[in-house]
Amino acid sequence: MRTWASAVVLGLLVLASQTLGAPSAGATSIPVGSVHAVSASSPVNTLASKEPFRAKCPSGQRVLGGGALTVGGVHAVITELQPIHTAAGDSFEANAAADQFGIPVAWNFQVFAFCATVPDALGLRITSHANAPTSNPNDQAAVGCTTGQVIGAGGKIDNGNGQVDLGLTTNTSGSFPTSVAAFAKEDADGFAGNYTVTGYSVCAKANVFGDFQQFKTGAVQQASVPCPPGTGLIGLAGSTSVPGAHLQQIAPHTANAPTLGDFGVQTSVPRSEPLSMETIVFCAN
Repeated sequence: MRTWASAVVLGLLVLASQTLGAPSAGATSIPVGSVHAVSASSPVNTLASKEPFRAKCPSGQRVLGGGALTVGGVHAVITELQPIHTAAGDSFEANAAADQFGIPVAWNFQVFAFCATVPDALGLRITSHANAPTSNPNDQAAVGCTTGQVIGAGGKIDNGNGQVDLGLTTNTSGSFPTSVAAFAKEDADGFAGNYTVTGYSVCAKANVFGDFQQFKTGAVQQASVPCPPGTGLIGLAGSTSVPGAHLQQIAPHTANAPTLGDFGVQTSVPRSEPLSMETIVFCAN
């Protein structure tokens, strides 16, 4: 009788667990190795202002985050890092512009999109917020997740003419951010015009607690920042507060199942202090 009663209790516990929707062991949200970085390159030319360029995810896959890399010298400034979701498909858009000194050689930038097949249950969505135009030396547009947490970040500066650089940060140094701030900073000699900054958060609900985590650190000039062993890279963010300095590289180290983020800062004017930066990698178990 006791054996039968124990079996009934065990069966009821299993049924209750299934009814409550408790995830099964190992039911990770985005399996390690399933994310890949799609890359694309803008045209190589001497234009001071480029057109935005997109890296497109394969059909049926969602964009989790992305990055960019400028090629052509210290006067190329990243001005857009934007995750995009449309009925026609997902992509990540980047843009860059020459500052007031110009770029005497042909140059371009690369854009990267982190793409993966994502279950609908994660509720993946992209939220955005645009500030009003301003002429302040710096500005930030914050945007949060109403549910879930931040797993990727983006930002855009309009009408900055290459003299306002873009940085991305989150609202916590802990593992589970809930909002992103796109940070705009005028260059060393300022900018006379009005510019607009927009922030983007890629939000999702983890299937298993701890599936998505950020790792925020500081670095100088150049750095390769890893996700912990057993996790994969799904998004990037970073910034520098040094006047006249800007991100030149915020990109995955490899395309297939990336685990490292590469970061680099450069400056168009000589600086005596180190070119410090904040680096953020978003990782999935």
